[in-house]
Amino acid sequence: MASRTAWIFAAALTCASPLSAASLCDQSAPPKVDQQGAKPAADGRGNDGRGKDEHRVPWWKAPDTRAQLALTEKQSKDIDDIFQETVPSLRAAKEELDKLDDAVAKLIKEGTADITVVTAKVAQAEQARANLTSKRTVMLYRMHRLLTPDQRAKLDAIFAQREAERRKNDPNGRR
Repeated sequence: MASRTAWIFAAALTCASPLSAASLCDQSAPPKVDQQGAKPAADGRGNDGRGKDEHRVPWWKAPDTRAQLALTEKQSKDIDDIFQETVPSLRAAKEELDKLDDAVAKLIKEGTADITVVTAKVAQAEQARANLTSKRTVMLYRMHRLLTPDQRAKLDAIFAQREAERRKNDPNGRR
């Protein structure tokens, strides 16, 4: 359970997460990310094939993406400010969720706890998951509002292309 949640957390905070209306409505909780918002791939390497200790530049700082979007320096800075401001609370929420997910898994594995205890722990974990998702969604919405409609459309196209390439290159067809 905790590893699934970790994977979802990274996907949400990754540099490549699109700021489309669809992503704002995505209610899955995101996986672990590094300081720059890059997620590790399933093989432990970065999305771009670099080692997991090498950081990828977030999309709002990447020169090629900024040029394609005609992203201003102010927009880039404001988006980064939102990201930097939100990441600590996302990480704290993620840590809390991981602890609760682990506690639920332990209760289930042991199989001796009263059903009311398990029910209460599951409810706590789901509330923590909802809290994390809410924080992430608000962060993405705040970033989304800084882009023009044209920039949002271009960003959606960039990430749709990246996702298609990623799926094409993934021999297991994993998302």
